[in-house]
Amino acid sequence: MWKERILRLWTYFRRGHSTYLVFLISFANFIVIQYRLLIEYVPALKLVFSNLIAFAITFLTIYVPAAVVIGWLDYKKLAVPVDQALAAEASPYARDLARALLLIAQGRNEEAIRVLRRWAE
Repeated sequence: MWKERILRLWTYFRRGHSTYLVFLISFANFIVIQYRLLIEYVPALKLVFSNLIAFAITFLTIYVPAAVVIGWLDYKKLAVPVDQALAAEASPYARDLARALLLIAQGRNEEAIRVLRRWAE
């Protein structure tokens, strides 16, 4: 009981840490580094962005929508569909499941059961 609880808490910790906290910290770090490298060494930009807050707001206003559009394109039209198709081809489970669904749609339920039986045992 206690072992399962500790492992569950460990899983929650890893998820919160790696997915959310590290992401936010690295994003803030990225903004500070860009400010330091771009703004402080390019005099024309220093006139436009007088402080880090102004730069961060402008950066986020441009960067977040651009990242959303790129992510949407990636999921809908670029790498994700190809990755999923390749993963399905490489996975015997996915291949058998797709075959069984096709057999069920054709009314060949007994054959579908035979295809999936090895995964249920």
